[in-house]
Amino acid sequence: MGGKVEMTAEAQASHLSTINQATLTPLVQSASNTIEVICWDYEQLHGGAGGGTIYRFTGQGSGPGLNISWSLILKVFRPGNDDIDISDWNYYKREVDAYQSGWFDDLPGNLAVPRSFAAVEHPDGICWIWLEDITDEIGSQWPLEHYGIVARHLGRFNGAYLTGRELPSWPWLSSGWLRKYVARNASALPLLQNSLMHPLVCRWLPGDFADNLLRLWGERGLFLKALDRLPQTLCHHDAFRRNLFAQRPVAGDVQTVVIDWAFCGQGAIGEELVPLIQADLFFFEVDLAQAKMLEEIVFAGYISGLREAGWQGDPRQVRLGYTAAASLRYNFGEMGRILAVILDETRHPGFQRVFGHSIEETLDRWGALNLSFVGLIDEARSLINTITRDDE
Repeated sequence: MGGKVEMTAEAQASHLSTINQATLTPLVQSASNTIEVICWDYEQLHGGAGGGTIYRFTGQGSGPGLNISWSLILKVFRPGNDDIDISDWNYYKREVDAYQSGWFDDLPGNLAVPRSFAAVEHPDGICWIWLEDITDEIGSQWPLEHYGIVARHLGRFNGAYLTGRELPSWPWLSSGWLRKYVARNASALPLLQNSLMHPLVCRWLPGDFADNLLRLWGERGLFLKALDRLPQTLCHHDAFRRNLFAQRPVAGDVQTVVIDWAFCGQGAIGEELVPLIQADLFFFEVDLAQAKMLEEIVFAGYISGLREAGWQGDPRQVRLGYTAAASLRYNFGEMGRILAVILDETRHPGFQRVFGHSIEETLDRWGALNLSFVGLIDEARSLINTITRDDE
């Protein structure tokens, strides 16, 4: 593969134009009782983790004596630079490799993934994966209690790799995910310092939070080392509401179906909870007034899941994993992209489409969350000192 492939509208159309009845028929037959595809259409949904683009194909097919409606998901992944490390935080083909490895056939913790029907790698490096179209059995708005169930499933998943299940060694798994995610924004610090008086930046970083943020940047190595010293497990690294679906099999307990495995790899105990709590608050999935209750429910569920998996360690380690990772992840991991959007008014409409609110409303919400981060950061500092001292 040579250089960076730009997934232009023309390139997308060229690839998609090759899809025909012969392409779709075996896929639809695998997904439903359809014998023959009669008609179809597709729509672009959104981009996923790892730079993928997601399409939903829908149509009609003939089955045993009746017409059947069907739907499939096509995820399109494009390569970045040809020298990218496959263990990098954002390796474009990680989800395809995960499906092809067979790992998803035996996930612990009541976790499941959409069924995969085919994977295709094109000569230019662009990959396709055809997946089951998943719907959530609860609906778009989860009760807070269900976040506790999901956290319990994630605790069982993480706990399995802490209590006997061997950590896999596939080279495509991410390694040092948070460290690399944070490091990519080092060049954004001067831009931030030069933009602190911008009115939208002031909404995003209210009061003296920018000073706290700059202090934290100087301490990032301490926080990352503390995470490295914690028990290490296998993480999805992006388990928040938009990547999670509640489903109940015909027989058995409710499952959490998880999509977008582009970041999966090694991480510290408790680190998995950061997107489940913080990203759902950032994306307006949970009311801010319920933030404290959400955190309590998620922690109780996660600890229960770890215990059920057999982990009997110190819960303070879980709290340190969460607070240290939360302090760094959204404050620094997205800094460059947030500043780019704030400073470029042409990007404000797209930002609004993603979050469903004006940029002013969204940054005001994030500003309120950032003020609560001060206590979270202080808690992480205290836990680092306490646990380090106790371990000596």
